[in-house]
Amino acid sequence: MSDASNYARALFEKTVEKHVRDLHALNNALEKSNLLTRLDNPNESFDGKKALLNGLLSPNADSEVRNLAYLLASKNQVHLLNDVVFAFDTLVAAGAPNNQARVTTTIALTPEERAKLEAKVRAQYGQDLTFDYRLDPAILGGVIVRIGDIVIDGSVSGKLAAMKQKLESAR
Repeated sequence: MSDASNYARALFEKTVEKHVRDLHALNNALEKSNLLTRLDNPNESFDGKKALLNGLLSPNADSEVRNLAYLLASKNQVHLLNDVVFAFDTLVAAGAPNNQARVTTTIALTPEERAKLEAKVRAQYGQDLTFDYRLDPAILGGVIVRIGDIVIDGSVSGKLAAMKQKLESAR
């Protein structure tokens, strides 16, 4: 992984860390309380629900988590919080969504070459990919495609490095 990817990953992890902590704290507090019926009750005033939620949330809870709780309460759907926490944990465990393919070549590809490459990569890794093209003469020829942690190295420099490694391991 490149330095830039490492920094991006660290930023992603730091950003979601507070959300995860505050979501779990709210979910645990809600499970220990007997307030779910009131929070999902359409006859309970929204201000009353906010006051109940504020009692469950820590005073320094993340504003996005607080707003999510208020939104669920406004729709009488606080009962969904446990499922939201589970789904969020699943997304976090999967890592930052990565829908960008970085394509590195020594020379610029023609529009036809780009379309052909994009069709093949999308067929394998998903139709929602976007492509970022870079030029790097150091790869000597061929193409390198990076999608998150996946690297498809069809470069001359990559093939030479693999050949060198095979020769060294054969000694």
